Amino acid sequence: DRVDKLNTIGFSWSVQADANESKWEKRYVELTEYQAKHVDCNVPQKQGELGTWVHRQRLLRKKGELNQDRVDKLNTIGFSWSVQADANESKWEKRYVELTEYQAKHVDCNVPQKQGE
Repeated sequence: DRVDKLNTIGFSWSVQADANESKWEKRYVELTEYQAKHVDCNVPQKQGELGTWVHRQRLLRKKGELNQDRVDKLNTIGFSWSVQADANESKWEKRYVELTEYQAKHVDCNVPQKQGE
């Protein structure tokens, strides 16, 4: 049968779906390159097409519309689904390090309220 013959050679029945998948893969590769350079996947939304794409992935996942394979693929590179949560964690870690430095110098953690930020 003709359909079977076309299927056996990998004929694409949906050019649009293939184009979308190709675009997604292209942006994914760009994101991995960004991550290699910046250590994270937190591309600013205003940073061109990649920033817009990253924002869209977060939005689609939040709405439950992002394909699980894509979620898994993004998770494997350490994609952050909540930039705000990462920022808060980073701020906490910074303050914790400052506290341990204070403790090493003063033997306690009784930091005066007016000291530092």
